[in-house]
Amino acid sequence: MRKNGKILRYGVILALFFSCFMLVGGGAWGEEPILPVKVCVLSMFEVGENSGDFAGEFQHWYENFFEEARAYEVPGMPDSFYLDSQGMGGTVTGMGKAQSASTLTALLLDPRFDFSRTYFIVSGCAGGSPERTTLGSVVWCYAAVDYELGHSWKESDGPLEKPTFLMMESLRDSGYIPLNKDFVAWAWEFTKDISLQDDPKAQAYRELYLQEAANGAPSVQQGVSVTADSYWHGEGSSETAEYICSLYEAGTYGVTQMEDNAFAKVLKNFGLLERMLILRDVVNFDQPHPDQTVEESLQASSGGFSIGMTNGYRVGSAVAKHILENWETWKEGFPGK
Repeated sequence: MRKNGKILRYGVILALFFSCFMLVGGGAWGEEPILPVKVCVLSMFEVGENSGDFAGEFQHWYENFFEEARAYEVPGMPDSFYLDSQGMGGTVTGMGKAQSASTLTALLLDPRFDFSRTYFIVSGCAGGSPERTTLGSVVWCYAAVDYELGHSWKESDGPLEKPTFLMMESLRDSGYIPLNKDFVAWAWEFTKDISLQDDPKAQAYRELYLQEAANGAPSVQQGVSVTADSYWHGEGSSETAEYICSLYEAGTYGVTQMEDNAFAKVLKNFGLLERMLILRDVVNFDQPHPDQTVEESLQASSGGFSIGMTNGYRVGSAVAKHILENWETWKEGFPGK
């Protein structure tokens, strides 16, 4: 009996050994090897299909990188993850802080992929302040600031003409997330002269604004990205965004959106923040022109959406292609040039 028990124990140990070997060794037992991802683009929504119709945030990326790529279904993700043969990956994450954070977390935890050397590019649309940007511009963001993470109250419940937001120091780590500013500055320098698309409808809409920046042509810029689940709009809300950025000493905000702090916090938790870029294309102004109400501004068709989608892809893909084509230089981290 003792001999049989010993044999049984050895059998169990051997079975466990081979099970672990199959998990770690992967391809030696017919399973696929762990796949390295060199660049991963994160877009938040698509209007219809991924190709062949009116383009949302992901379509230009899909048509140029992923039509022949393999699609992977990842538990916890609302859409497929695409990965091509050169290590370029991408997905539609869903909108808002909760969905985008849960999607990226699920993706990073999938054991089929190696993200230890991945460069992440958030590529999507945003609202822009007419004080410093215009329709069709694209902004490389060097920090993300959370518009909602703190104490707030309605203006009617507080002292008149006083701010309605109080920063919580205990939440600073999520409320203000600086990115690798050298990396961001390099991306801007590398792409600042790329030709951007414009549209007569957008040109006419810009002229309704009094600010000089709003009347300019699309350009590649740098700025702070302000994150909020609420799609806020109006001059008063813009002033609040300015105030919150000043509390963090983050700099003057340029664009507003619904996901960037969530993505940045997840990558920070995984030790990957230094490899992150946020690129936002401006498709609307975040406040009305003098002859509009806030509601009219929210419902207006400015002509900025399609040129924003095109320009965001042109600028973001230039960086992605450069990294892929020069992987030996980039694989260990931003080379600083």
